[in-house]
Amino acid sequence: MATTITPIQPGTEASATALADFLFGSDIPPIDRDECDGNWRTTLHVIAEEWVGEGRVERHAARTATVINELAESQALFGEASPEARAIVRALAPLIDKCRIYGITTDDLRRHGARLTAT
Repeated sequence: MATTITPIQPGTEASATALADFLFGSDIPPIDRDECDGNWRTTLHVIAEEWVGEGRVERHAARTATVINELAESQALFGEASPEARAIVRALAPLIDKCRIYGITTDDLRRHGARLTAT
């Protein structure tokens, strides 16, 4: 799974720690200074490798797939505009945002059991 992220301000190098904190919050694995050269691309690559090694990315994909399936079931039971479905959509939004950050694709979600319609 590839992680691709563009810089916040093209042409500038933000502090790697500040950028990682902005993107990932406090959920950053410890990073040795020797592993990073202060470049945001290097730092994010190291974080992605740590998360893949710890299984975080796979767990996130599985969790997101489960919520997607819960949304489909809720929509079928209560309707798409129901309060129940809207609550799940609100819970799903940050999970999908992190999928984008982690580089998790719809194919990855399908592999984890998400029942997505083909578009």
